[in-house]
Amino acid sequence: MKMETHEIDDRVTRIRLGGRLDTKGADEIEREFSSAVLHLKHNTVVDMSGVDFVASMGIRMLLEAARGAKLRREQVVLFGVQPMVQVVFDRVGLGDLIRIVPDEAQALAVAREPS
Repeated sequence: MKMETHEIDDRVTRIRLGGRLDTKGADEIEREFSSAVLHLKHNTVVDMSGVDFVASMGIRMLLEAARGAKLRREQVVLFGVQPMVQVVFDRVGLGDLIRIVPDEAQALAVAREPS
């Protein structure tokens, strides 16, 4: 699993994920991902376009980060979700808990909305 982090501005961080977000993939990046979401004190947009598979551990990682961000009045927005991954997210109702939008422009607009 690959992860790249980029601070877009003083309010938003973009995280780009690539690979399989299965148990092994989540284990590889969970600490770094959580740190990027929770310790930078920014809203986070997550580019999921490079993720071709997601399992329960990956969903748990995303949910925990989003919950932690929400406690800080920040948010996590996912974008670029591949169709097969979106099917999984739809089945578990992830979109009810984490905002999912089609592209980065929309994710940035949501992340920059006043809280």
